[in-house]
Amino acid sequence: MSVPQTHVASNGYAPSVTPMLRTVLLCDIVDSTALIERLGDVRAVALLQRHDQLMRQNLALCHGQLIDKADGVLALFERPIQALDFALRYQRGLREVGATEGVDLKARIGIHVGDVMTWANEPKDVMAGAKAIEVEGLAKPVAARLMSLARPGQILMSGMAQNLCQRAVGELGEAGANLRWLMHGRYSFKGVPAPMLVHEVGEPGLSPLRAPESGAKAWRELPLWRRPPVLALEILLVGVLGVALFWSTVRSPPAIAFAERDWVVVAELQNRTSETLFDDSLDSALRVGLEQSRHVNLISELQIERALERMQRQGQPIDRQLGAELALREGAKAVILPTVAEVGGVVRVSLELIDPASGVTVHSENADSRDLSGVLDALDQAIAGVRTELGEGMKGITEGSRPLEKVTTGDIEALRAFSMGMRARTQGRSADAFALFEEAVRRDPGFAMAWLRMATIQLGSDLNRSKQYFDIAASHRDRLSDREALLMDASLGLFDRPERMLQKWKLLAAMYPDEYRAYYNYSYFSHFATLQYGEAARFIEPALVANNQSRADAYYLKGASLLADDRIDEALVAFKRSEALNDGGYRRDHAHAYAVRRDYAQAQRVLATQQPSGLPGAVLNERLGEVSHALDRGRWDAAAATLEALDGPLKQAPELVRQSRRLMQLSLASYAPDEGHPAQVRAFLDDQSRLLAESHALSRPRIEFQLLAGGWLAAHAGDLASARRALDLVGESAEAGGFPYVADMALLVRAEIDLAEGRPARAVEQLLPRSTAGNELYFLHAVLMRAHQASGDTAAALAQAKWLASHRGRAFAEPNSEFSWQLANVAESNLATLSASVYAEALGRSDEAKSERARFDAAWPAGGSLPAVQRRLDSLD
Repeated sequence: MSVPQTHVASNGYAPSVTPMLRTVLLCDIVDSTALIERLGDVRAVALLQRHDQLMRQNLALCHGQLIDKADGVLALFERPIQALDFALRYQRGLREVGATEGVDLKARIGIHVGDVMTWANEPKDVMAGAKAIEVEGLAKPVAARLMSLARPGQILMSGMAQNLCQRAVGELGEAGANLRWLMHGRYSFKGVPAPMLVHEVGEPGLSPLRAPESGAKAWRELPLWRRPPVLALEILLVGVLGVALFWSTVRSPPAIAFAERDWVVVAELQNRTSETLFDDSLDSALRVGLEQSRHVNLISELQIERALERMQRQGQPIDRQLGAELALREGAKAVILPTVAEVGGVVRVSLELIDPASGVTVHSENADSRDLSGVLDALDQAIAGVRTELGEGMKGITEGSRPLEKVTTGDIEALRAFSMGMRARTQGRSADAFALFEEAVRRDPGFAMAWLRMATIQLGSDLNRSKQYFDIAASHRDRLSDREALLMDASLGLFDRPERMLQKWKLLAAMYPDEYRAYYNYSYFSHFATLQYGEAARFIEPALVANNQSRADAYYLKGASLLADDRIDEALVAFKRSEALNDGGYRRDHAHAYAVRRDYAQAQRVLATQQPSGLPGAVLNERLGEVSHALDRGRWDAAAATLEALDGPLKQAPELVRQSRRLMQLSLASYAPDEGHPAQVRAFLDDQSRLLAESHALSRPRIEFQLLAGGWLAAHAGDLASARRALDLVGESAEAGGFPYVADMALLVRAEIDLAEGRPARAVEQLLPRSTAGNELYFLHAVLMRAHQASGDTAAALAQAKWLASHRGRAFAEPNSEFSWQLANVAESNLATLSASVYAEALGRSDEAKSERARFDAAWPAGGSLPAVQRRLDSLD
């Protein structure tokens, strides 16, 4: 976080100086003075006007900030890929502008990432000709040195800028597909303490793509062996060369600069045999074998599918050339090209290791099998050789890996069915995938990986069958790789206490740091199961990288957790990044972030971009924003009417979803109940009691919450018998289950009973310790506020009212039980300012009381006419 600093000038003006990390771009038009002399003033002015228009358009398009302009540009960008995008567009545009005048118009461009200091000039100085914004810092002269070093038409950048650009090059689409990335070596720059690597990025035919020449202010550092003092020593090394040659024949160093946890692209199998079974089986076996490594990471099939969509090359086989292009786009360091062929009466498995920068094979690993049954063993041998070539130690290979036949299946037909099922699942064809996995386990009943995939598919529709399949997979645990076994344990944690499940997801992330599902699921269940919003936002960070094909979902989850943690600015940043990565999908929480600030126009804009899933069970979540935002504006009747109108769309939804809507209606009506409300609550409790008796372990916490919420409504209306019945039905499970939202709602029912029976001090005693936990229910503070009021502690009641009013992010984003208590939260976040006004007045703080009442009136302009407001005032009296 940057901290502004203030420097006082001699005239008394004190500009605020802000340090920030930015990408600095400097460019200079080659021979601009000679160009003006050649064209003449009139033509030169016209040319420069077109240049300025080109520059401004591309800066706006690439989100750049223009700092200074003469015959070149000084601009700042938040990200290096934006600066590169501008540089490429600018170079192409200069060529087109120059062509119209018959001149060769080129620029030198330098790009660097570093800290800069910015400040705004005094307005009168700007009027006198000063720049509006000043930029200084070491990053600026470094970018200038890179620019001056560049040849005409060349884009040079520092190592950090190049690395970040290459990882994000997929964002450039087709413009990034044909780029060449060159490293020109280490250069020293005058005035810069340490030498730095210089990189060039450019398009063939437009960029020089050759090393820049050294000059007075920048010069290339010669390798040690080329320096004169060392030349004499080279003669002495001749004898040593023989030893070196001998060693190189025994053990060659890795041909690719591959580091631990770098990424590879696996190309499609080249089957040069007559055996069609290999087409759909060995691909999956190869991926399974490589995924056992903690040294090598594989670009996922889903990520490759999405990259091909961006390249408009869907369905094309991943061969040598396309694999290299994908590796460069996705930041992979190597391509593995598998081949199976019949050679001299044996089946030969070959794995070629390809350098994506050059497209050439730098290593090849072969293993032979005399028949079909030994092909997986041969593949195992070839995989071990490739992993060794990529720098993995033999100990890691032998201790952390099992034979492919052991962790998959020895039945090639079953392996083929599994492979086809994985492909169908990647393409979103879950029903086809399930049928293929069923065929795999029919042929090999001990094929644990196939049982595991069937279990995960069933999680969304049949929990009993899902648990059955998980148990079968667990019974064949010795048929799973270490990674798959950990994944199974974490998934089985769904049927256990949430803290145990979270431990298993955390263990998977620790063992396999690039297993992004582990970070996402840990954060997801921290948010939804244990209400630990800060922890969820923190733990998701490693999943926010380009190689995670679900990065958009990870950013969205981070935004939701930050919103529930009342970090609204950070939440909006995360939501916007998610939206930039994903054109459609779910955006209700993004809209809530604006509603929290009462910016309903922006909230509506976001909701309008949300694409309906078409699933009946999702309708309530997709449209709940319409209800809660209307309520947040004091439009009580509109909120109730919208909720009522969902009756038709929800007729085909699962019963649990319909019951959630019913609870929302009852909670909303509880603020202005009619004569039939108590009977409706009792009927609701009867239905929850039935559902609880029929429930599965995964759905039980949700039903328990709804049953207890109905019990609180009953207690609040004076029906204490129904409230106690709800507590008895849930029993010890409220605490033993480990779900804080269930335990808290049970606590609220007991506290409400105490209030109804005239024991407010006991209610405070129960609620107060839990109120500072950090993952307590938002509504707990509303009941605690009333308990303080009833016990005569007006100051404490005022403190709780202010807490409710200042934590609106949690009011909207708290998931409780699938957001079924959100409307009560939103109502309390507004009524709290009304309560605060009354409490402040009772404490003799009239100005504070007026301020709080003004806030309430601004939020609910027609609040005085609402029955809920009158009921709140009556209760306060």
